[in-house]
Amino acid sequence: MLAATVITCVGMLFAASSSLGAEAKRVAGGTRHTCAVKTSGKVVCWGRNLEGESSPPGGAFKSLAAGSTHTCGVKKSGKVRCWGSDSNGESSPPGAKFRSISAGTSHTCGVKKNGKVACWGSDGEGQSSPPGAKFRSVGAGAYHTCAVKRSGKVACWGYDGSGGASPPGARFTSVGGGFNSTCGVRRNGKVACWGLDDAGQASPPGAKFRSVDVGSAYTCGVRRSGKVTCWGSDDAGQASPPGAKFRSISAGSGHGCGVKRNDKVACWGLNDEGQTDVPPGLD
Repeated sequence: MLAATVITCVGMLFAASSSLGAEAKRVAGGTRHTCAVKTSGKVVCWGRNLEGESSPPGGAFKSLAAGSTHTCGVKKSGKVRCWGSDSNGESSPPGAKFRSISAGTSHTCGVKKNGKVACWGSDGEGQSSPPGAKFRSVGAGAYHTCAVKRSGKVACWGYDGSGGASPPGARFTSVGGGFNSTCGVRRNGKVACWGLDDAGQASPPGAKFRSVDVGSAYTCGVRRSGKVTCWGSDDAGQASPPGAKFRSISAGSGHGCGVKRNDKVACWGLNDEGQTDVPPGLD
């Protein structure tokens, strides 16, 4: 999931959609970098590498989560390994085994194999202090976190100045957190959003979706048909995905990437530091 950090840049470069010439299982977009897990389990990253966030270790991984200047991955053993900035402990995960993880700006949360959520990293707003319930999935925003309980109800913690941590009472299958907004897929396939809606990022269409992810001021979802629909800010093309069919997507701060049905990766949106470019040497 997302690293929703608002950064003002001068001389930004915008890129058209690009595809990676390799087979991928998962992709994760951060603030200015992107990482993908190839079918071999190897992780490849591209874009900004200010703190080593695009310098993954060796080994085989199952999934990834990218924050602002850190990245974490779930290894095949279930253990989590992180790389990049660790100024807030965001790259120092606990030793537990996890089913899934999601990264915010400078914190990460994951669902452990026993269903409990554990978080590490920045906790200035309580975003890394989860309740003790058992959950199915978790979605970390910039300064808040939400998770789906086994009942389908959503619980959130952390910053709630714009209502991003005040979920509705509906039942959900998954959630994704952004800067100050959150969206989730309800059991009927409809998307519901709450929190900041200044750019329309919390005003989803009425279609049915399989998954959703929230960026800085935009949101993208994979429809049941495999097509991707985005809403919200589109100043860098981040809400204008290609017309291909996708298995999964990840919304970075100002760019999106997804794994298409042919296991290729496509990215779109802001490209000021190469976050949507084909990485050198990726086969």
